[in-house]
Amino acid sequence: MKLLARIPNRELAAVFVSTVATFSFLSATFRTKDNIEDILAGFSHIGLLAIGQAFPILLGGIDLSVGSILALSGMIAFDGFLIFGLPGPLVIPVMLLAATTAGAINGLLIVKCRLQPFIATLATMAAYRGLTYAISGRQIFPQLATQSINDDSLLGFDGNIGPFPYAFFLTVGVAVLAQLVLSFTKFGRDLFTVGGNIEAARLSGINVGQAIVISYAMSGLCAGLAALILVSRMTTSQENLGIGIELSAIAAAIIGGVSLVGGTGNVIGPVIGAFLMGVILIGLSLLGVTTYAQPVLTGAVLLGAVYYDKLAATKRTHRTGTAA
Repeated sequence: MKLLARIPNRELAAVFVSTVATFSFLSATFRTKDNIEDILAGFSHIGLLAIGQAFPILLGGIDLSVGSILALSGMIAFDGFLIFGLPGPLVIPVMLLAATTAGAINGLLIVKCRLQPFIATLATMAAYRGLTYAISGRQIFPQLATQSINDDSLLGFDGNIGPFPYAFFLTVGVAVLAQLVLSFTKFGRDLFTVGGNIEAARLSGINVGQAIVISYAMSGLCAGLAALILVSRMTTSQENLGIGIELSAIAAAIIGGVSLVGGTGNVIGPVIGAFLMGVILIGLSLLGVTTYAQPVLTGAVLLGAVYYDKLAATKRTHRTGTAA
């Protein structure tokens, strides 16, 4: 029992398994290979965004710009492939570097301009979306709007091994690497310290500004990886790509146990949270629930997750006070 108690996200994993079992019982279509593949492929990018979102939230911050960074990165890929005719081995690193840089700019705005994370990333959410429209190859060259990207190195990300898409393996791999960083590096330890008490972190000699910039850069990188998955699947990109997706990423991170007050959580839970949302949304669709209810459900799940996070934070504070 003590070993079981140390397993992270065990309650969430149990909820995930029971939810899958319930929908599998209610719908024969749900348990088919094609549906499993749809869930894994359709929500892997949410998992990646939730991994990235976990880093700012662990600091007690938030990143509202991930949807716009995703769109910006996707449009850079569109322009690179279809306007300039560049090869994938050059375009892909550029789009990921641009996404990482955009995330780092968020961190710099918070550190250097002393802006609240909500305000800083709300501003860049609009700015990056506007920049996406400004560089849109679909606007500059309308004839390209119907042309597909056919670069093999990009399209290779849209393959499968049985019912498991490459996007799923990418998401799991990023989650494992990110968790190793959090668990076994000085940066990971600094992140939890800053999120737990920023003033104590400064007094202990931690470079708080550096931790913030790196965390938001990681969020941007994950948005770039999510763009890579989506562009490879759609073989194109659009200016409105990722609008509203930041809410799903935040919800998945909070469902996964990353506390909004900072200092508590991991990156495995957010991935489970992302796929749990996918299971619920697709399961309800198969049971005949209208797709118009899905945004409402996402909002309800987010509210529930925030309320649960508040209760958990209160419980942790009470436990700490009792121990003292």
